[in-house]
Amino acid sequence: MANEEASKVIGIIKDLRIAMVSTHSAGKLASRPLTLIEASEQGELWFFSTADSEIVHEIRAQGLVNAAFSGSKAWVSVSGQAQVVQDVAKKKELWNTAVETFASEGPESAQTVLLRIDADSAEYWENPGGAASLVAGWVKQKLTGKPAEPGDSNTVEL
Repeated sequence: MANEEASKVIGIIKDLRIAMVSTHSAGKLASRPLTLIEASEQGELWFFSTADSEIVHEIRAQGLVNAAFSGSKAWVSVSGQAQVVQDVAKKKELWNTAVETFASEGPESAQTVLLRIDADSAEYWENPGGAASLVAGWVKQKLTGKPAEPGDSNTVEL
């Protein structure tokens, strides 16, 4: 994942930090907020969770996921395969005090797990002017008939 567009996606994700992760749940899609712990240049996204959570059960049953990140000036939608990781060394490497607030058992506990998403592709939208410029572009399009230019967007294979 050495190309410039892929690096741009990872940079946006690292800035936004909170993802709505969607999984398959009883024939439907379910989304839950998770805090990004690490995003690698190879497209690995890491999150902590608890072993008995619904998201962990769903990932073990069907690992296809989407992680959507949203901010005031940028948005990213990542598709990929997720898996549950119990590697104590990796949990210790990624552990921080914020994780302790919901995983008080610590990184050595089997109840504390990592979720790793191996990203296949991502779609991003960036608008340096934020929501106000989106609205201004829409108004301009309505008044002049010229297409709005909402910023930069692209689909990136990771």
